[in-house]
Amino acid sequence: MSTTLNRLVILGLDGATWTVLDPMRKRGLMPNLDALLTRTAHGTLRSIVPPVTSAAWTTMMTGCGPARHGVFDHRYYDVAAGQMKVNHSARVRVPTFWHLLSQAGRSVVSLNVPVTYPPLDVRGVVVSGMDAPHLDAALSGAPEFAERLRAEVPNYSLRYFWKRAPQSLAELTENARLTAESFMGRAEGGVLADRMVPDWSALMVQFQNLDPFQHRAWRYLNVDETGIDNPPWNDAAGEVMRGLDRAIGTLVELADRRNAGVLVVSDHGFGPCLGRIHVNRILIEAGVARVPGVSGKLVRRAKQAADHARLWGAKRDDPSARSSSFDLSVEAQFPFDWKRTLAFAPHQDTAAMVYLNSTDRRAGAPLATPRQIDEARVAASQALAEARHPDSGTPLFPLVISTAEAYNLDPAREGYPDLIALPDESYWVRTKLTPGRGWVEPDANLPGTHRPEGIVALCGTGIEPGRTLQAELPDIAPTVLKLLGLPIPGHIEGKPLPCISELPTVRQDPATTAVVGPHRAQFDYTPEEQAIIEQRLADLGYLE
Repeated sequence: MSTTLNRLVILGLDGATWTVLDPMRKRGLMPNLDALLTRTAHGTLRSIVPPVTSAAWTTMMTGCGPARHGVFDHRYYDVAAGQMKVNHSARVRVPTFWHLLSQAGRSVVSLNVPVTYPPLDVRGVVVSGMDAPHLDAALSGAPEFAERLRAEVPNYSLRYFWKRAPQSLAELTENARLTAESFMGRAEGGVLADRMVPDWSALMVQFQNLDPFQHRAWRYLNVDETGIDNPPWNDAAGEVMRGLDRAIGTLVELADRRNAGVLVVSDHGFGPCLGRIHVNRILIEAGVARVPGVSGKLVRRAKQAADHARLWGAKRDDPSARSSSFDLSVEAQFPFDWKRTLAFAPHQDTAAMVYLNSTDRRAGAPLATPRQIDEARVAASQALAEARHPDSGTPLFPLVISTAEAYNLDPAREGYPDLIALPDESYWVRTKLTPGRGWVEPDANLPGTHRPEGIVALCGTGIEPGRTLQAELPDIAPTVLKLLGLPIPGHIEGKPLPCISELPTVRQDPATTAVVGPHRAQFDYTPEEQAIIEQRLADLGYLE
């Protein structure tokens, strides 16, 4: 490839994996993707640590890992408030390629990408994704586009349909129909945006509903040893992939009309899930986390009662308001003895996020000196690294990362977890303390989970087709900038895809300055908005 592109269409397939796409192509369900791949360089795109949706899409847009862009999970621990809160675009510490393109005078279109709410202040149209509390909020940055979208694309919504594993063929069939309609609604939104922003340089459409579908219906895709071979159910699941393919075809046709390149990316891959690991039970048994005695339980119940009274008052003043665990403090949600607990995990996804209970985070905490903090970090890390599956004896957490050591920063100051514990790839993590003592439990509602191996494909004039690419998620942002002829800022950690190596690479130096922590965003969700998003995350399987 010897010349840059004027336009690039980006297809964001949340959770897409060759493990599914290749069998679906062979079954004849994805002819549009099949045709596209004949003219693309494509291969595996390795996600970030941890491979969670919000952190990964932020990496895709910024070219930086979570330690630099600031988003590790859907939620973060707000120490000042003592609560878990939802991450959002105002907390991202570095510019996205949307900002860089806009600053260069280019128009952009971004539809449904996570961590773009509040809508980005860029030239063009940004419709926020799953972190927007509702569609009106997602569209709030583009009122003219919003009016046309509501009138012309009724299937464009923020609805999610896979709140549990399907209990019947009828439920699977109906959810598949709705999901396929939502995919086409996304694609039609992209076509409308093309008409309303005709000078766009980058146009991206993200398909979020692919992720919860695979979480809940993985086995009916029948692509691995956990698959269920039941033709009527397999056919119903296949209709989701057929619907995705129709949406892909619509956007590829748009790209061809506009003489644009096409870039296909996923934030992570997917595979079977065999159960959940109770991370806080492991910490309790190791003596790293402690549960209270009788007097401690009374104190905790008093704290819960005070929180619930406050919530009752809020509901009395506004009967339409939703209650939410966002309104409960972390201390009220987790039954720990906070005067003796050294480390705890208040949130999770594809990894356990573990925090040290230090005086930097809460008054009266047991860890006050650097030595105490270091010893507690070692104890918690060792407890998780040594935890074994009760049947197979394999490590439950094969990789435990100390953020202080890995990223050379102070986690308490930055608001980051002290440890990120990645589970065995076939398991999800559970932080909620429930009755029982087992470390591993099955979850019939979660037959699929994330894998780090996602997908990437790129076509454009001069790009040699074939499955030749091995890349990492931070490589996408510098690839977009290079394809469109923009310099790559020095703070970006990724590198352009090798299939465009003939294009000149211009690194900007000095780097654009990142925001220095502790980060204090000017925006925050209202309690009502947080409640809506938390319920959505729970419906999608990310919260309990």
